[in-house]
Amino acid sequence: MKKILLICVTYHSDKELHAFMESVHRAAERVKGQLQVAIEVADNGQENRGYLGGAQTIYNTKAQGYDFVSISNVDLEVKEDFFEQLLRIDTDGIGWMAPDIYTEKIHRHENPFMCTRPTKRNFLIWRIIYSATWIYRIYHRLYLWKNRKQPTYPARDIYAGHGSFMLFTKNFVTSNPELRFPGFMYGEEIYMAELNRAAHLQTVYAPTLRIANTGNINTGLINQTRKSAWSRESLHAIYQQFFA
Repeated sequence: MKKILLICVTYHSDKELHAFMESVHRAAERVKGQLQVAIEVADNGQENRGYLGGAQTIYNTKAQGYDFVSISNVDLEVKEDFFEQLLRIDTDGIGWMAPDIYTEKIHRHENPFMCTRPTKRNFLIWRIIYSATWIYRIYHRLYLWKNRKQPTYPARDIYAGHGSFMLFTKNFVTSNPELRFPGFMYGEEIYMAELNRAAHLQTVYAPTLRIANTGNINTGLINQTRKSAWSRESLHAIYQQFFA
């Protein structure tokens, strides 16, 4: 029997956690005897260690031995056939599978998130975007406008999946027994993509794995000035580690 570990990060989001776990249990019922599903909660309510900062404590001690490991927020719901579809995928050579994450309130599919590896120019642009709140707000509105009619895509190789739900195979976990994210929050997708790339593994968009994104509860409580500062710090650290 195969095994999957779901590491979910909470931040004053008990209601969302309950809904997420209910969706997992419903999906797990359909693969009884085929897939063993375990859930571990990284609760940042008392001490906020950041997204990967909270998740990697569990990952580093419990991920080994699983066929699949996910790191996610909890303002999500997995579709009932999620695990059934997962078991049908041939994971040979694959380290990261990016599911179809659909945000209904803005009618957008979050994956494929990043199709190609960022360049030094991208990092320079991001540094400018996160240098002032008003610049970020303009950028964010333009981004939403540009992607308001995002099409759906077939399965394909990509660089990085959306960070709200990241699903890794045993190949990735074996190659990366420990995570040491160099920032507090933001840029997690690039960090994980670089680890996957260094292990010579593929990142694939897998649209048969469907997830509903119900909100942005974990970061919605944080003001933009602080989020921009965290983004600048994380992206700088990631740039120095992988791109300098």
